[in-house]
Amino acid sequence: MNYYLLEDNLIQQDRIQSILKSCHIFDQPAALLAALQADTAPKIILLDLEIRTVANAGLNVAKMIRQFDILSPIIIVTTHSEMAAMSYQYQIGALDFIDKTQNEQQFKQRLTSAIAVAEQRIQTQDVAQAEMISLPNGQKSEQIMLNDIRYVTCNDSKSHLITVYCTHKSVQVRSTVKLLPTLHEDLIQIHAAYVINKRHLVSVDTAARTVQLTDQMRVPYSRKYFKMIRDLVS
Repeated sequence: MNYYLLEDNLIQQDRIQSILKSCHIFDQPAALLAALQADTAPKIILLDLEIRTVANAGLNVAKMIRQFDILSPIIIVTTHSEMAAMSYQYQIGALDFIDKTQNEQQFKQRLTSAIAVAEQRIQTQDVAQAEMISLPNGQKSEQIMLNDIRYVTCNDSKSHLITVYCTHKSVQVRSTVKLLPTLHEDLIQIHAAYVINKRHLVSVDTAARTVQLTDQMRVPYSRKYFKMIRDLVS
């Protein structure tokens, strides 16, 4: 398990490192982002909101992280507790929002508790990532790792062929879009022709009426599914 901290205040760096001994500390967003992208191991990310006097810099960094990593828990540590509500608008899925103005005992308890929850979440994710799903393919079936599935679309409105787009490949199977959501709760229909894996849902673009998935993939959604999608990313 790796721990990363974005914090430009030396006193706060030392404070957090006294709790997380093996924490990788960065005071520049670009260096942190590069390190995170190069690290494929499970990790927990702590972000200060104000970097170089920019009050919402941490939220912007978190949004950039979610472009390539939607699973790693993010914990916000800041003196700007009034900005907690704003984090929901950024759709970053922060695990906790910890006020640095608390006394040492309160701060340590809150941070230690948040780390414990984050570690438990990662352990649960490790089990979930190994889950296999059986996709009907005519008289046969295709075994695919559920976490690899990004989205599914039908090839033609009159065809019973669908294409399953995975992390490193695409697979054609003889089935229907409507059937997919019945196979697992994480497979959700967002359009007459599209099903997505909600584990990879990053954000929603209401102007373009698309959702963004991991790896910058964009998929259209229908208006009737908007409320469900909005609830998932809020």
